[in-house]
Order: sequence, then structure tokens, then C-alpha cells
Amino acid sequence: MYRRILIPLDGSKESEGVVDLIRGELAPDGEVVLLQVISPAKTQVVGGQVLLGSQREEVERSKAETYLRGVLRELDSQGDPTRRRGEVVVAESVCQGIVDFARKEEVDLIAMYTHDRKGIARLIKGSIASDVSKRAPIEVKVIKPRELASVI
Repeated sequence: MYRRILIPLDGSKESEGVVDLIRGELAPDGEVVLLQVISPAKTQVVGGQVLLGSQREEVERSKAETYLRGVLRELDSQGDPTRRRGEVVVAESVCQGIVDFARKEEVDLIAMYTHDRKGIARLIKGSIASDVSKRAPIEVKVIKPRELASVI
């Protein structure tokens, strides 16, 4: 049984489905933390207009927070009493953002979905789940598409 489980979300229904799969692994007084990592925004000049990085980043943070609130509302509507919260972090790399957050929050398990790309797609896009598994100081449970088939 885990006291605190971190579930990184990428905006897909599949990543959200991980919540249902790990319910039985959470301690009765445990907590699920849903995480979305956003990239830092740089100041740009577009068509003579200066777009401040801080403003663009705030817009992205707001979108991520709105998304997480929606996911939490949906979970609440299912009547599940599990304690949950959503967090947004800014990081240069999604992998590093997840690993750093897990350390800071002292989570016991990272449970995350992998799109399980193969061949060229994996070379181009990489695998965040694989990178997190290599770098995280704690257990990482990687959920593959076939494991989610019964949940979503």
C-alpha cells in the first residue's frame, strides 16, 4: 500500500485511466496527486508585438489548472472517497519535472501511462515513461495500453 501516488497526466483519456488502475494500491489514508508539467515560455516578438514569456506561461498554467480541475471534478462525480489534488509545475523537460516533483513531494509511487510507441515514432518522440523509470529515485509503475483496455 502506498501513502502518496503521483500520476502525471498528458491530457489523454488513457493517462487519466491510470487513476482507476491504482486505486487498490493506495493506503486508506493515502493521497493521489495528479500532475501536469508545462514548459517555460520565452519572451518573443511576433509581428512587432512583444509577447512576454511570463504572460504566455501564465496562460499555459491556467489551461493546465482548468484541465486538472475538470479531471478532479469527474473523479469526484464517481463517488470515490480517495483524497486527490492536482498540481502544475514548470520544467524544461517533462521527465525532469516529474522526477523533481516526486522527490519534493516525497511520493511513494509514480504511476504513469505510456503510449508504448515503437520504431521510428519512439526514436522521434522518445518515451517519457522510460526516462522517468531510469531517473526516479522511487518505484515507477508504467501502464501500457493493453492494461487500460478494461478501464477506458
